[in-house]
Amino acid sequence: MSQNRCSAIGCEDKDFPFRCVTCRDGRLFCRTCIVSLHEACPTHVIQSWNGNYFDKVPLRQLGMRYQVGHLAGEACLHPRPAFGNHFTIIDTNGIHDVALDFCSCMRKRPFAMQLQGSWLFPATDIEPRTAVTTVALEQFQMLTFMGKISAYEYYHSLVRLTDNTGIKSPSDNFDAFIRVVREWSFIHLLKRAGVGNDPGGWKDAKPGSCAVECLVCPRPGVNIPEQIDPDSPTAWENTLYVGMDANFRLERFNVSSEEKDPGLSKGLAYFVDTQTFRRHLKDFDKRIIQPPSSCSNHEAAKDLAASGVGSVVCTRHELKLPLCTVDLRVGETQVEMDYGYLTAVKRFAGVPRLVTSYDIACQWSINLEERIDIYGDFMRPKIPKKVYLVPKFHLPGHIKDCQEKYCMSFHIHVGENDGEAPERSWAISNGVAASTREMGPGHRREKLDQHFGDFNWQKNVAIGDTLLRKIKDAIPKASDHEDRFERFTASLPQGDVVKWTTMVEAWEMDRNKPNPFARTVASKTEAAMRLQLAREDAQDEIAGLDGDTLHTTSPKSMISQGIQLESSQRRVSRLTKELGAHSTDLQRAQVLEKSNRLRRTVESWFVVQEVHMPTVRTLRIRDNRGDGPSLPAYSLPLYLPSSVLPAHPCDKTLTRAESRLRIAQGYDLLHTLRSQLLSLSKAYKDGDTNVLTQKERLKCHKTTRDLNARITQAKQYYRDVRKRLTILSTELGEWSWQAQLRILEDSDVRRIADDEVGISEGNRTMSWIWYSSHLGDVPGGVEECLRIEWCKTRARAHRWREECQLLRVEMDRVKRTLEHEANLWLSRAKSAAEGVALINAGEGAGAYAKRQAMIRTSLRLSFEDKWRFVGQWLELGETSEALPDDEDF
Repeated sequence: MSQNRCSAIGCEDKDFPFRCVTCRDGRLFCRTCIVSLHEACPTHVIQSWNGNYFDKVPLRQLGMRYQVGHLAGEACLHPRPAFGNHFTIIDTNGIHDVALDFCSCMRKRPFAMQLQGSWLFPATDIEPRTAVTTVALEQFQMLTFMGKISAYEYYHSLVRLTDNTGIKSPSDNFDAFIRVVREWSFIHLLKRAGVGNDPGGWKDAKPGSCAVECLVCPRPGVNIPEQIDPDSPTAWENTLYVGMDANFRLERFNVSSEEKDPGLSKGLAYFVDTQTFRRHLKDFDKRIIQPPSSCSNHEAAKDLAASGVGSVVCTRHELKLPLCTVDLRVGETQVEMDYGYLTAVKRFAGVPRLVTSYDIACQWSINLEERIDIYGDFMRPKIPKKVYLVPKFHLPGHIKDCQEKYCMSFHIHVGENDGEAPERSWAISNGVAASTREMGPGHRREKLDQHFGDFNWQKNVAIGDTLLRKIKDAIPKASDHEDRFERFTASLPQGDVVKWTTMVEAWEMDRNKPNPFARTVASKTEAAMRLQLAREDAQDEIAGLDGDTLHTTSPKSMISQGIQLESSQRRVSRLTKELGAHSTDLQRAQVLEKSNRLRRTVESWFVVQEVHMPTVRTLRIRDNRGDGPSLPAYSLPLYLPSSVLPAHPCDKTLTRAESRLRIAQGYDLLHTLRSQLLSLSKAYKDGDTNVLTQKERLKCHKTTRDLNARITQAKQYYRDVRKRLTILSTELGEWSWQAQLRILEDSDVRRIADDEVGISEGNRTMSWIWYSSHLGDVPGGVEECLRIEWCKTRARAHRWREECQLLRVEMDRVKRTLEHEANLWLSRAKSAAEGVALINAGEGAGAYAKRQAMIRTSLRLSFEDKWRFVGQWLELGETSEALPDDEDF
């Protein structure tokens, strides 16, 4: 670049070594001009050519003094240097030592206000020496929301931007930065909630008033009428759906205290007020008896100030409710979870119906009303109808009775709601767990409140696309499932349909009635089948029908014993293979003893078998030829009918007995597979949701490895059983078992979690192993299977139709909420114009309120445009399977 003088217009100075990197301007300037150009930009990075390279030089070294309290370029008659003549400004491009002057002339204002007028937020009001630019504060807040960046990481990134060698590192202002971030974040929390437009200021702010509330959830007086008849046919459309859960990743170490760090927000957003919560625990902790839980086995870590948090969200839209979060001391106790739940939902007085999902709702809800009586009537939600259910992913881990009673898919007026919203919301906040566990109590609550608020805001502004996507999905599925239900119903006897309809409608109105989804006919296990065969033997003997008088063991008993020996062989084989190079002599001796006992038992059974199956003697003589080593006990061939057919025919009684036992065995193996898969899901979930030590991780890894090995064994055993059944059925001509004992592919052996994450009962494509049961040869079993499947098909059709209705109602509620909020902000703007708002801030408060009103109005208009074809889609969904897109209209 050829340049012979300073680049400033009118300047002829020949000494021009300076340039500004921040301005992205390659021109060179003299000292006077570079200072003049940056009198309003004290944090720009200046470089000077030293003859060999460009070197960084601070503006204060060039003689620049940054004046606050006046407009840029306006001189102050009485400037006052900052304390010590050094002032630190933290900006997005580094940490800067600035020569700053305050105004002390007639127009002077408090130092803090002078700094704020220059977009600088001071670390203190008295003799401030450090400030952070609002740009840096906004950048840090967005980075921590999106990337979960901690204040430590952000600040030390700025330190390295300032000097990445450590030779001229800036002075340590980390504590001041933390203080500024906390104060600025709290002020913005108040501002965004409209507290700055309230004449009483933050001291008059009501509990929970600073939370970002769901645009969709019913709020009496906002988007639904103040009073709704809970018994009206459409009252259910204004149901409040909430879910609660505990998160033990959001723990807090035992550092600082409430006295040292009480916090600023104190119950204004999502965390409950600490002092009130402490009084609640003090008054009721000993009076509320915590029952042992079979549904939750979390072992809270010791030496923690808080082992986690419990929280409540709206399950249809996933937003945190105001005053919904409590700190947990040791584990998940009812007295703590009750407080967070009741404090959150009692704000919705006037809502006609409340549906609550909780992973242990089966236990927690039983005595809830009695516990509320103990707490006092002021804690009782003024909501007439309440329903308690278990989220869909957690349901398979419960006993059968809970699965039938607390299933969301079977309950009327729930729509396609899986109840798992708390789990999904934790996935966002868990990113800050590593930093918040080291914070004091107040700082941690503030930090989590900010992240909960940002999560809620993102959900609200995206609700237009969310509801649009959901209704595009729901309309064709509602039509499809209704069509399937109608076709299934038409294929059934009309009398059964009438009977089942009466039964299911009665149960939907009164849960104490017989449950149409529950099984009353028990399937037969292998043990039960052996018992039945033994009873048949006894009856045959009494009737004189037992043709075998040569041996005390009947043919059916011989087959039953043979199948038991087969299982014993598998166990000994597994134990033998598990012996390794480092196995002890004792372990080897124990396995050898088991093998010897098995050999003696098998050889004794051979004698009995040859009485009922004489042809096997020839097979064994053939096996014993040769001088090779004898087979181990677990490899001795048993030659049951399924092993010798069709080459060596045997008595049909033996073939039929083995077939019946193999069928029962197949169902036992499916049950084993399901149990092991559920255990595997739980093991994976425990490893994901709990903070584990290295020892615990190794133990968890061993558990999952062992479970996977058992699943593989059960899978192979099932396939062998099915292969044998095919051989037996070819001989007998009986194939009814194939409807339930299907071919087992590797893809069929998968966890519930693999099917149900993001997929509801209405979209059920579960592996067949999860709903296969043995009822075909049980009296009443076929009819019960049909009834249960008909009820489930009906439930799917009804839930999808309810989902369409709910989504349409929710869209209307969103528009009413945004209109209400826009009017509320306009009223705040009017109050500011009339001088009711904060002193000296009326103009700014009014402008801010008008902007917020504009945002709500713009969102409403945007959503209305997105949803303009929904009414037509709903009409087409009644008569057409194809759902047109926007461009088709």
